Amino acid sequence: MFRTSIAIVALNSLSAFSHAELEVQVQKVIYIQAELDNGDGSIYPENWSDEKKILDQKYNPHQDSSQQYLSNSRHFVINGQNTVHYYPLSESANPALLYTKVGNKNYFAIAQSFGTAKQPIIIKPQLQHRLKDHQLFSIQPHDKNLILIFRSRYFHTADEMARNIALNPNFKSYFYRNSYELIEVTPQGKILHRTQFTAPSPEDGMGFGPKYDAASGDYEDSKLEYSTKTPGVYQTLNPYDIEYRYVYSHGTLTKHTEKRLLTPSERAANKIEHDGINAEKMEDEYLEANPNELPQASSCLNDYWVFHDKAAAKNVHWGNPWLQKQPALYATFLSEYSNGKTYRWTDFRKQYCDLS
Repeated sequence: MFRTSIAIVALNSLSAFSHAELEVQVQKVIYIQAELDNGDGSIYPENWSDEKKILDQKYNPHQDSSQQYLSNSRHFVINGQNTVHYYPLSESANPALLYTKVGNKNYFAIAQSFGTAKQPIIIKPQLQHRLKDHQLFSIQPHDKNLILIFRSRYFHTADEMARNIALNPNFKSYFYRNSYELIEVTPQGKILHRTQFTAPSPEDGMGFGPKYDAASGDYEDSKLEYSTKTPGVYQTLNPYDIEYRYVYSHGTLTKHTEKRLLTPSERAANKIEHDGINAEKMEDEYLEANPNELPQASSCLNDYWVFHDKAAAKNVHWGNPWLQKQPALYATFLSEYSNGKTYRWTDFRKQYCDLS
């Protein structure tokens, strides 16, 4: 049974959480721990650079967990100017596609091969707060379908920030409050259900994943659970947090809340400011400071997936720089792509990758 869960990266000891990492439990996702064995010297191919993967005759991208189709977006670069990010909605050839970003702008649309029959996905604010942005947060399997999880970020008001910091000084780095929209789609790209909910503020750690069934000791692929906790009442003899759970199943969303008393150690920790790095803030600041940064060129491995997925339109120029410098070979590449030709990785590598 295919099971996935979302793990959140803790940025300090209070659980300053930001970016989600999709952990695919069917496979060993070794590359998530790449800092322990990183780079081309790694014994794990998942951690190698694209250049080393391409040169290794035994490498198979279909067995590489870092290339798993829901864990990382794929991309191509149009005319060396605009990077287009997307996800295939299945592992089959010519899958339906979810576009997520063009250039430095988020853009959400479902499309078919070669970017045809585009169906834009418009995410609307759920709160009156000033909107920061809409993001694709994660893609989760849901029985035979997929759930696209979109997160909308809003700036806290000054009063909300003051309240949160008074509860715990570490909440000073929690700049945003969030809402979520779950869109259930088939692998063919048909939208079945759209469901929204607003998260409590602040979210002191959160996660999405299949609901655990204590009776069977297994996870339920038909139930997606969001969980978090937020401060309840602290100015009392028995301070407590409130735990929230939203459970989604094929268009139905149920909400559950429960009070949980703080332990003495938790009560003490809430009064101490901890050092930590707000990676979300750092990323936001970098993107805002470099709005016109030139895109990073694609690799031949990137190009293989785009060719496999038929993700680029027929009338655009894309492909790695080495390939584009070979006029005759590049013309063949674009012609075969437009005609819908398919390749196994071993053949594509020999035909279109720089193996020198």
